[in-house]
Amino acid sequence: MRNLQLGFTIFLLSFVSFNALAQDEEGDPKLPKEIAEAYEAFDSEEYYYATQLLKDAYEEAKGRDQKSEVLFKTAEAYRMMNQYQEAEQFYNKAIKVGYKDPQALLLKGDMLKAQGEFEEAIEAYQDYKKENPTDTEGDIAIESTRKAIALKDRPSQYQVDNMKDINSRALDFAPFFGGDRRENDVIYFVSSRDESVGNDDDGWTGQSFMDLYKTQAERKSRRGRRRGNDDTEEVSYSDLKWATPTLVDEEEFLNSEFHEGTATFDSRKKELYFTRCRVEENEKLGCGIYVTEFVGKSWKEPVKLIFGTDTFANVGDPNLSLDDKYMYFVSDDFNSKGRHDIFMSTYNRRTKTWNQPKNLGSTVNTKGSERFPIVHGDGFLYFASDGHPGMGGLDIFKVKLGEDGMPEGDVMHMEYPINSSKDDFHLIWEPGSDTKKGFLSSNREGSNNNSDDIWSVYRTPLVFNLEGVVLDSEEKTPIPEASVTMDGSDGSSVTVTADENGYYIFDDTKVAENVNYTLSFSKKKYLSATGEVTTIGFEIDAFEYVPSAGYFIKRLELNKQLDPIKKPIVLPNVFFDLAKWDLRPEAMSSLDSVLVILNNNPNITIGMRSHTDYRDSEEKNQVLSQKRADTCVSYLISKGIDARRLTAQGMGESEPFVIPKNYIGYGKEHFTVGTQLTERYIKSLSPEKQEIANQINRRTDFKVLTDDYVPDGFVEEDKSVDARDIIEDARNKEVAAGEIYILKKGDNLGKIARKYKLNIRDLKQLNGGMRGVRTFEGMQIKVEKDGNYKAWDESHYLVRRRGMSLKDIAKELDVDMDLLEELNPFLEEIDIQPGLWIQYKK
Repeated sequence: MRNLQLGFTIFLLSFVSFNALAQDEEGDPKLPKEIAEAYEAFDSEEYYYATQLLKDAYEEAKGRDQKSEVLFKTAEAYRMMNQYQEAEQFYNKAIKVGYKDPQALLLKGDMLKAQGEFEEAIEAYQDYKKENPTDTEGDIAIESTRKAIALKDRPSQYQVDNMKDINSRALDFAPFFGGDRRENDVIYFVSSRDESVGNDDDGWTGQSFMDLYKTQAERKSRRGRRRGNDDTEEVSYSDLKWATPTLVDEEEFLNSEFHEGTATFDSRKKELYFTRCRVEENEKLGCGIYVTEFVGKSWKEPVKLIFGTDTFANVGDPNLSLDDKYMYFVSDDFNSKGRHDIFMSTYNRRTKTWNQPKNLGSTVNTKGSERFPIVHGDGFLYFASDGHPGMGGLDIFKVKLGEDGMPEGDVMHMEYPINSSKDDFHLIWEPGSDTKKGFLSSNREGSNNNSDDIWSVYRTPLVFNLEGVVLDSEEKTPIPEASVTMDGSDGSSVTVTADENGYYIFDDTKVAENVNYTLSFSKKKYLSATGEVTTIGFEIDAFEYVPSAGYFIKRLELNKQLDPIKKPIVLPNVFFDLAKWDLRPEAMSSLDSVLVILNNNPNITIGMRSHTDYRDSEEKNQVLSQKRADTCVSYLISKGIDARRLTAQGMGESEPFVIPKNYIGYGKEHFTVGTQLTERYIKSLSPEKQEIANQINRRTDFKVLTDDYVPDGFVEEDKSVDARDIIEDARNKEVAAGEIYILKKGDNLGKIARKYKLNIRDLKQLNGGMRGVRTFEGMQIKVEKDGNYKAWDESHYLVRRRGMSLKDIAKELDVDMDLLEELNPFLEEIDIQPGLWIQYKK
């Protein structure tokens, strides 16, 4: 949105430079007292009070020009307070009274867009184009609005939910992670709720001054969505129960009588950098970035940071790179190109000062406002902007950072629903390199009192179900209790049995994303068959969202027909030239399907049968059909099939074809079920149908002869054993050492349990119950239920309590700490936490 100043930016009030739209009323002695007072409040950015005064001022206004100006300023004041509906109404009134600047039409469109009324916004922008055809702003606004419509129709994988435990009716925004640096269950945020230290009301919003608050997730009480029985499954932050927020500092070292705003910790969560905006006797003294740290039981006196040589620069929204090397912040000083630009500064350790800031350049900064820079472990800088084309208001974008800390590549929009038609900003992901879950701030629909709220962001799981029906290929009836085995490219293998209706299903606990699967179908007295499915390459719009379960699901279907072995199976396209027996290319392709059947059914033998029509002599037809059958058998042998499994049978004209039920082959539309294509019947047909019938008779099929063939190399063991021998073998058998699995990035207990064919409960029991344990990269766990872990248990110690140090463990085991450090070099990268195995014997 153009020329937008948001209620949540109150702590950067001194950034505001509102001259683009307000008309200069200085030196006009004719203004009535009520109008002069209203304009003074407006020009002082006391928008909350201005709206009240402007309503009285309208009654005193004389003439259309003065009345339209009062109405326009009223609209502007509401816009600055994010009250879009009221702003739109007053823009509309100003236009009707005769406000002359077409900018009102553009702003009216912005207000409609912010309310999600996209089509109406486009109409307003088109009206603006008519009034101001040379300005490209109208075209840009129309294009971005149409893009917003498309984005909303195709949401991304993310789910955005209101953090109801945390939010109040006041402003609540800009959360960041605090507490123990190994945990992510404590967040700090900014709020203007009544408990704030600053007692004054802000003239912009009419709310209290802002302070920093904190809250913590109560892990034992979790709400919401979960699949299966996996207690370790990731959930959205909105699914956790959060404690009532409290002030970060009640001693007024950190929180003060002024505004405290957007903040961040350094990488050690030791030093806290925050924004403070000073206001004294209604005079705005500017905003600065301050640093403090918690020592003992209180915060140290904050120290203001100076960037370069400008000691009076307005700065805010601090955020550090992961290595604390770069400080990103927002300012309208340092020769900013737009209303607010994002800058970067480096720390000079020798002089202990911050260097002259560097503008991130036109890739990021526009003539509008760029705000809330946040660096994440995926190498991207996330920020909010109303200058880049978006869905309305502030939108969230990201850009890749180079090794020098500067942006490289294109800016990318974070799409819907991370972005909405209203103001969306301060997207922060959980620490690490993943972008699975985090928080954003927004005044979108569903916010308390239409004010800024904190919202959770969660990349909703994509899950798959695979289901189908197994049918008899001849009768098209279900085959009950067919066996279906699913083998995945990830090494997984699962078998289910179809029900009495031939229905089978592999649910989302068995089907994984980004895997190719081969399904094998089998049933006694039927030829086994296979099919292929994949869970790779599906776009989000192929999935259905299930609110009650909290995931997107793609329902895959694979129905399979099995051929009964009692009837011959006709092969399509096995054609021969007249009086020839050489295989044509299409015939080879058809015989390859027989090759697949033989490989899938290694215990059957078949007769390859070739048929002719009645034309020519019976003897010649017999010879020709035998040669053709021999050719088919020779082809299969050349492909590796054992000759003992194949019999070539020349049938000549001895077995006319009978049209079966559900026939879908050549000429199906000309003959009814049960018709036998004998010589007598064919001669009764028209010449055209005679040729079709003869072609159907000139067929090649195969018939299963036996289903008990034993391949070479297969030796059936003598299954008669003495029970005493079994007992003795068990006593003497040494169980192999159990496998220890090391968790990789992205692993979870559900995935590991499936891989090793365990259920979650058994896997947890195998690893000491895992009560209160969170999985982590590099974690070692036992994965074989019957494995021998005696040697492992005798040489390793399992950490079960939080807060333990290596010194504590050494003392408990009565071993030297140097030995533990030698045996466990990974401790340099992995923190000591519950679930960690520490080796203490060589």
